[in-house]
Amino acid sequence: MKMRKITNLPLLIALLLLGLLPGCAGVTTSPPPLATVALYQPRATAPEHQLLLRYAPWFEVENYQADYNRIGAAAARMAAPDKPQFFIDTNRPTIYTLVQRFSSGGSEYTNLIYRVHFPEVPGPHLTMGRNVGLLVYVTLNDREEPVLITTLHTCGCFLALVPTSNLPRAAWPSGWQSTSQDVYGEMLPGQLALKERTPTGRLVLTIRGETHRVKALDFREVAPETDKVGLTYATELAPMSALNQLPLNGGVVSFFEKEGWRKGHVKESRKPLEQLIMGWWALDPRVGEDKAMGPPEETGTAIYTSLKFWARQPSNIWNFPEFLNYWGWRLPPGPEDGNQLQSLVSR
Repeated sequence: MKMRKITNLPLLIALLLLGLLPGCAGVTTSPPPLATVALYQPRATAPEHQLLLRYAPWFEVENYQADYNRIGAAAARMAAPDKPQFFIDTNRPTIYTLVQRFSSGGSEYTNLIYRVHFPEVPGPHLTMGRNVGLLVYVTLNDREEPVLITTLHTCGCFLALVPTSNLPRAAWPSGWQSTSQDVYGEMLPGQLALKERTPTGRLVLTIRGETHRVKALDFREVAPETDKVGLTYATELAPMSALNQLPLNGGVVSFFEKEGWRKGHVKESRKPLEQLIMGWWALDPRVGEDKAMGPPEETGTAIYTSLKFWARQPSNIWNFPEFLNYWGWRLPPGPEDGNQLQSLVSR
C-alpha cells in the first residue's frame, strides 16, 4: 500500500521481511514474450454507457495462458449441498463500472470507475489469494476531459495517481515529479501528456502476470487487428451493482460478505502472507483482503490506501475529495474548503 514516512521500528522490520519474499513487489527480471499478451477490449452498446466506454481502459495482460492471469466475471456455484463457492469465471471477461460525481472548490468532476477481477494471485507472492481485483479511476473535469488516472487493487494496495496534461501543476502535490514515479517497484509515468494525442486514443494498462500489478499505462492508439497480441477478448461493461446479484440456484447472492466480522469483504478472499507479516502492525487482521466499494456505514469496510490505522478514514478512496486531500492533490480552483461528494450513479 502507499504510505508516507516510515516512523516506527516494527514497520521497518516488516518491510525487511517483505523484501525477502519472492515476487513481493511483482517485478520480474524479464518480460514474457509478446505473443503471450492478451488484449481485453471494452464493449458496450447501451447509449448510457457511451461515456464509460469512451474512457474505459484496455488491459494488456501478460501470460494469458495461465487462467489466474485472465480477467473474468464474479460468479457463484454450489460446490456441495448448502455450500456455495465464489470464483472468477474467465470465460466471461467483464469490467464492472460506476459513475461518481463530486465537486471540488466550486468545480464539478466525474469519476469513471472500472473494476476487474482475476481468479487469484499464486504463491509465493506476498499478495497471494483468490478472487483478487483491480480498480481504475478516470477523473474528468466539467468539459469531460481526463485530468487524473488512479489505479489500485481492490484491497487498497499499490495506489498510483497519474495526472494528465489537463490538470494544472498547481493541483499536484509538492515535489511531484512529472517524469516518473516508483510504485513499489513498478515505474509508472509521473504525468500523461494528452494534448498531442488523437481523439481516438485509448487508455491502455499493461498488467504484469501473476501479481496483476500495473506495470505501464498510457493513452495511445490501439489496433487489435494489427497489435502483436496473442488474443483479443471482447470485454463487457456491467454495472457495479451486478456484483451483488450473482445468479445461484434460481436466486441471487452477493460477491461480498453481508454480515459478521468480514462484512464488506470479497467472499473467499484471503491473504495469509499479508496478514501474517503486516496484520499485526497495521492493526488489521484482514489486511490485503479485497473489498466492496461504498460508504463504510453500508458496506461495513473501507478501501483505505494508507497503512496508518489513524488515516483509514481520510485515505478511503470512496470519499474521493477527502482522499485526494490526504495524498496532497488539490483539484482546481484549489481550496479544499467546499469539497463535496455530490452523487453516485451506477452504470
